[in-house]
Amino acid sequence: MDDSGDRLTGGNERRAAEHAGLWKADLGQAPHYTPAFAGGGWTCLACPLDDCDWHHDDPVAQPSAQGVVEAKVREHLETHSVVDFLSSLQSARDSSTALRESNNRAWDVVSLHRLRSVHQGEHPSSDPIAQMLSAALVGTAEHEKVRAEVTRLSADVAGARGIASVPIAERKGA
Repeated sequence: MDDSGDRLTGGNERRAAEHAGLWKADLGQAPHYTPAFAGGGWTCLACPLDDCDWHHDDPVAQPSAQGVVEAKVREHLETHSVVDFLSSLQSARDSSTALRESNNRAWDVVSLHRLRSVHQGEHPSSDPIAQMLSAALVGTAEHEKVRAEVTRLSADVAGARGIASVPIAERKGA
């Protein structure tokens, strides 16, 4: 890759690798972050392509020079063909489409519950299931009540401990 046009360049490549490291770590894949290893932990840069396990661990206490890390990332990315990048983009598009379709199906359930309420002469938002699902889909603070109840109810059920979802920001310590 060269530095022309809209292609990845120096800092952009490193940002893509940092983002990929966080993404893969969140999914439990090989790149990982350790907050307290050898006094400072590691920052992991990873290949942004889904099926590639390449990553570079950089110590937080003594990070490599920015140019050195950018050169490592660039060197690795140049080992991939355009087909590798296109395949990864198609996979991302397919995942986004599946997520959008899943989201639409969930909103259909919210609409069904709201319409049932209207047909019973009630306010459209009177159904508690529709309220909880709507709060979950839009990410409102009310959904925290659902997480808290799931945590409370799962505490004494065998195999159910820790089943409540955890926001990504909390998992990353942000």
